[in-house]
Amino acid sequence: MPPDACLRRRNPAALKPPRFPILAFDERELRLALGSVFNLKWLVPGESLVSILWKFGCANALAADFLVQLIDPDIDPSVGVAPVREVVNLMRLRRLLRLPENVLHASLLDAAVPGRYHPAFRYCRQCAAHGYHSVLYQLNDEDRCPAHRQSLETRCLHCGEETPYIVNTSLVEAPFRCISCRSHFSYGRLSLLSTTPAMRRRDRAAISHRLRVRSDDNMDVPRPEQRPRSPADDLRAMRR
Repeated sequence: MPPDACLRRRNPAALKPPRFPILAFDERELRLALGSVFNLKWLVPGESLVSILWKFGCANALAADFLVQLIDPDIDPSVGVAPVREVVNLMRLRRLLRLPENVLHASLLDAAVPGRYHPAFRYCRQCAAHGYHSVLYQLNDEDRCPAHRQSLETRCLHCGEETPYIVNTSLVEAPFRCISCRSHFSYGRLSLLSTTPAMRRRDRAAISHRLRVRSDDNMDVPRPEQRPRSPADDLRAMRR
């Protein structure tokens, strides 16, 4: 073979563009498509969408702006979206979080009742220490946490600023923390019960009871059904 045989130039006409374009995947979207990490047992009855997103984002190591865009790709993540049923696409949220529809429905506020909800994030310090925020706390006529009987706070105890109750980058990237100074909402001295890793059964029961009372009196708070019934649930009910 002549030494220059391998150095021949190719005919430019033979170089054709590929028939199909090469698709570029976002690594984070591909990872979620393959399966996200979340457990329904991590939730307490009446958990707000904000609290759910904080846990979901931490469990899957998702950036705040990316998570907000997954909820609604048409919004500016820095502006965000109000966590109300008439605004948030429930089916899209269900596909993202893979949670029962009744859990997600109960985590959102009802925009049909104007002036009923507090525009600032309201919290119980004890619940914040356990990593929990209830949709109940945003109701103007709820003054105390039903589990710990503490007054609900709106201002950071460290800097005195309020956090708007809007799902945006600033809120999502600061789980249970003030968006101004990043102090935890449980800032300051708390009882030893706050150092336990999970909420006590009696505290969960108190929150569930309050949710049932609200659902019986009003239509703005759904009943706290955290998961669909299973055959085992029906069997236990028959034995009672």
